[in-house]
Amino acid sequence: MKTHPGMSSDEIIEVYGKPKNIRTTTCGTQANNPWSCTIWEYGKFPYDRATFYFSGEYGSYILNNFNIDRD
Repeated sequence: MKTHPGMSSDEIIEVYGKPKNIRTTTCGTQANNPWSCTIWEYGKFPYDRATFYFSGEYGSYILNNFNIDRD
């Protein structure tokens, strides 16, 4: 599998193409300092879906976590 934490958003685009949906939310806090994550979603529910969770600022997203579901 080519996908792993620490990949850049550019690398994800090279492998999977552009995401279907993008959203930003608060993913956690550290010492009462909330941090945001950007979530990219691919595919159609309920089959062949992938979700990627990034940290960082626009233009320098780094993959933290991901979930890939296939039929």
